[in-house]
Amino acid sequence: DLSHADEKRFVNFVDKVLRFRDDSDIHAFYLEGLHNEEITINNAYKWIAKAVSQNVQELVIKICIKEDVEFPACLCTCDTLTKLNLELHPYFGRRYKVILPSAMSLPQLRSLTLQSLWVDDEKLANKFLSSFPALESLVMQCCRFYNMNLNLSLPNLRYFELLEVYEDHTSVHLFAPSLTTLDYTGYMSASFTLESLSSLVHANMYLWNRSEDQEEGEIHAQKKKKYSQLVMKFLKGLHNAKVLELDDSSLKALVVGPPDKPDSQLLLFPYIQRLKLAAGLSTVSMPSIFYMLKISPCIEYLQFEVEGNLGAFSDAGFIDYSICSFHLHLKFVMIKSFRGSDIELRFLEILLKHAMVLEKVVLVGCFTVEELQQKEEDMAKILEMLQIYPKASTNVVISYSDSYTTCTPLHIWLDS
Repeated sequence: DLSHADEKRFVNFVDKVLRFRDDSDIHAFYLEGLHNEEITINNAYKWIAKAVSQNVQELVIKICIKEDVEFPACLCTCDTLTKLNLELHPYFGRRYKVILPSAMSLPQLRSLTLQSLWVDDEKLANKFLSSFPALESLVMQCCRFYNMNLNLSLPNLRYFELLEVYEDHTSVHLFAPSLTTLDYTGYMSASFTLESLSSLVHANMYLWNRSEDQEEGEIHAQKKKKYSQLVMKFLKGLHNAKVLELDDSSLKALVVGPPDKPDSQLLLFPYIQRLKLAAGLSTVSMPSIFYMLKISPCIEYLQFEVEGNLGAFSDAGFIDYSICSFHLHLKFVMIKSFRGSDIELRFLEILLKHAMVLEKVVLVGCFTVEELQQKEEDMAKILEMLQIYPKASTNVVISYSDSYTTCTPLHIWLDS
């Protein structure tokens, strides 16, 4: 950590560098000042103005703020800027607003990252977020738009990442026909409408449930319908995706009634080839997993993580596997943290019986060294049993490996 004197010296150093440099263009200006209390918003304004005056193309500003601040006026008409990363973290978790401009034009901006911005003017927020005609990448993390209706119309946007750590009851409407990647993590918005995502390839959804809406990881019965409606609406907007990643909360929110009810048929993923689930095999999630397989008729690759040993399992409430289409295309299945529980074995039995073109099943254990010594003989017996299960595919290969030394969370461990 810098001492107080070092922090002041850093501010003076940046002042001198910018004051005495020549008039040549600045390609990129990066300021990392989150741990320097001597950097004031006035320092940042002055340095940004200097960079803009010298045709800066990439600007990254990361500072802490101690008061409400205005969006730097000189940035509002910077026609050379192609990348902007603005992180304005409030000191000690306090709420300081960012006052947006009434008009701006950044015609060349292609990449925008906003972090920890708190905005309280809905009209200016919508005007600001629609002021970038060339924008291709938008990342919004830990921003606050409390109780707003955000309308994002970004025809050239290709990458959108949204991390919502606050329960702001915000409604979002996204129009992005060129979008190829959508990454959503956080509390589900009051309403999230996805329109014309015709180019979508990769979509991730990691849903956080509000603490008052759940108990011991399960959504309260009276809240399930609400969560299901929000998740279903969001997922419908992803129907063009080819790769889909869902977490356990998203899957559980789908389980309101039997997944084969007529109203469930409204959801369809006709183009998905790869389905990756950061979820477990449980009596709650199993119907949703098969439901996702059912509505993804072209799926070739399935991967998910098991949540420990789950004991006995009943088929009650399951869909009719004979009408599933997954058996026509599914070629590869990977189960991480495989333990050999009854529910895992039942899942594999169904899978092997119906998947007609299945080529490979990879089971990856996640035991400690001590557990592995105790389970080694049991796992050998389980693998022998799997070999004699009825199989629709004559070419399927089942393999098992222990990965206790490399076991990592699914969303990190998954390949792309």
